[in-house]
Amino acid sequence: MSQDLVWSIIKKNNAFLKHSHGLTLSAEPGNLRNKNSLKYSGLARKTTIDVAAKNGKVVVSSKIVKKANFPAQSQKTTTFSTVNTRKTARFVKTLATQYAPELRAAALGRLHRIQSSLRSSKQAAARKAKKN
Repeated sequence: MSQDLVWSIIKKNNAFLKHSHGLTLSAEPGNLRNKNSLKYSGLARKTTIDVAAKNGKVVVSSKIVKKANFPAQSQKTTTFSTVNTRKTARFVKTLATQYAPELRAAALGRLHRIQSSLRSSKQAAARKAKKN
């Protein structure tokens, strides 16, 4: 199916929609800005990039267009430690530039927010261990 047809079906009603204070947000995987729009939709678009934190590491995943009919095989994931922040940023930038250029700024912004949150949680844990 085309992404326009899928978007027209899911834009008003899907399990990931959150309504708050007149805004409609989306919590779907692959949605970098959490906005309910076709540009950022992880469900409707054929090309998506997702940056997430899992077990203290940064996980970057992208959708493989040729495997769209096989959802279990359609995700390619790469895991990075929090030590190599520049290497991770370079990877996300080149992936987004080659794969979905309109999502490059959103992907780098999400990566920066995740890295700073992981860094602050590690620092808080270190402070807590020092006090004890």
